[in-house]
Amino acid sequence: MKTRISHIILIAASFLLAAFCYSQSGQLKHVDSLLQARETGQAFEILQLIDTLKLKKAQKAKYYFLLANARELNNQTDKSFKNWLIAKKKYLELDSLHKVALINLQIAQSLNSLRDSSLKPQPFMDEYLKYAENYNDPALLASAYMQLGKIFINSEPQKTIGFFNKALIENLKTDDVLLNAKIHHNLGVLYGEHTQHKDSAFYHYEIALEEYKKQQLTDYISYIHNNKASIHKQLKQYDSAVYYYKLADSISAKEFAKENKRFLYQNLSGTYELQEDFGNALKYLKLQNAYRDSINQDEQNKAILELQTKYETEKKENENLKLRQHKTRLWVALGALFLILLLAYLAYRNLQHKKKITDKEHEVQREKLESSLKEQELAGLDAMIEGQEKERQRIANDLHDNLGSLLATLKLHFQNLKLKKDRLKVEEDKLLQQTDDLIDEAYQQVRRIAHAKNAGVKANEGLLPAVKNFASKVSASKKLVIQVEDHGMEERLENSLEITIFRIIQELITNVIKHARAKEVIIHITHHGDVINLMLEDDGEGFVPDRIKLREGMGIHSIQRRVEHLGGTVDIESVLGKGTTVIINIPVS
Repeated sequence: MKTRISHIILIAASFLLAAFCYSQSGQLKHVDSLLQARETGQAFEILQLIDTLKLKKAQKAKYYFLLANARELNNQTDKSFKNWLIAKKKYLELDSLHKVALINLQIAQSLNSLRDSSLKPQPFMDEYLKYAENYNDPALLASAYMQLGKIFINSEPQKTIGFFNKALIENLKTDDVLLNAKIHHNLGVLYGEHTQHKDSAFYHYEIALEEYKKQQLTDYISYIHNNKASIHKQLKQYDSAVYYYKLADSISAKEFAKENKRFLYQNLSGTYELQEDFGNALKYLKLQNAYRDSINQDEQNKAILELQTKYETEKKENENLKLRQHKTRLWVALGALFLILLLAYLAYRNLQHKKKITDKEHEVQREKLESSLKEQELAGLDAMIEGQEKERQRIANDLHDNLGSLLATLKLHFQNLKLKKDRLKVEEDKLLQQTDDLIDEAYQQVRRIAHAKNAGVKANEGLLPAVKNFASKVSASKKLVIQVEDHGMEERLENSLEITIFRIIQELITNVIKHARAKEVIIHITHHGDVINLMLEDDGEGFVPDRIKLREGMGIHSIQRRVEHLGGTVDIESVLGKGTTVIINIPVS
């Protein structure tokens, strides 16, 4: 009996938990629909009632995403930015990459709209574009190109036109008529505010307005009227400008309501001032200031007004007494405030001083570690070069000991043939066969030694002759022609450096042969001042550098490590179908 009751209690608890989770999920869905309708007030009320501690991971991610959207629509960009970052982190933990991409796009849009050069929307935009390109999704790409155009609209209008046209092309692959209208809306802003083609601006505005009216999107309709008024204002058609500004004002915008009103009244005030209608200019200037002060200040203003009313009432009852008391309190408050500020300043200075000491200690430790690692890497490189030189010495000994003895024996056979001309035919044939076998054995030993190690930079030749000799041998096949052009290479470099540079060139040519399918390569070697510059250009297939991982990238990782050991830099420029250029700078001092 007890077991049965416990089972019933467990089932009931599970049912209540499921009902609670469903209730939370339903609230989040309702908030989402409210934000779609721009009802931010009701959305905030519901969000405040949700207990985030009881939300599941996916629900908590959605909660912060919706909270960010609500705050963005309510002109609280700093708070929305913080909430978007929290939501992005939680969606990353859930591996919801599509949601992460959408958050990146919204952050980029928000930061770009603030028009503050110190804010950088580009990193978030790059993340979103990379995601869209990986999935080759036309809808995502259209949104990406539209936002990229908005980023450059003030600085590079022609670049913006290119992005907007790309957005239109991608959007044609979808059935998103609203996005199409938004792209035309942005094209209208571009032509109206940043070019002389005002007719083109009106043309694009009309396309966007038609769709906005079909979907009854009052906010966007208001924006179109405001944009048209701006063009009339530029054309000094002030009556038409006032007409469209008032038409925009007659539509109640729900998103960014206070900021939109402030901006609209600023425009109206400026237009009336240009008409020398200073009465209306002053009227709308006051309205502009009222909305400006009201942004994020409603509650503060209410509290100040209540305090001011009480103060005025008390002042009338006992003006002299209150005045003295007020002065006393003021001086006490100022003294206390000064003391607090002084203590805060001293604490801040102390904290900054400790932080500087800590940072300095960390920096010293980091530099020591980097120096130690650098010394180890350089020692490893020196050991590698020394090993290569020993290997070449061993090969030289092999040539002398093995191949030399073979050739000496071969010489004796020929002398024997020359001296004994009257020998029997059978004996002569045997001697010729032995001589032929010795020649074949010598040939095979030469091939073995040559394949064991390619020829490097000989001490008596130098880098440039070795590179030209190497290029000549590769070009002999006629499949790949290598040209070598040098500048300022009259003097020799330190031998180990020449060996390393030669190996780098060998590796680069190997990459071309393996991967590029090129017909021609030009090697530029320039010694200018304290820098050796290598530039290798091929006419091969090319590739996308960002898509090549260093540790998998056709020997690029090995080359880059060699150059880094020498304190140099590697730059790779490649275009699909147009070849690749590798530029390497190496200090020689």
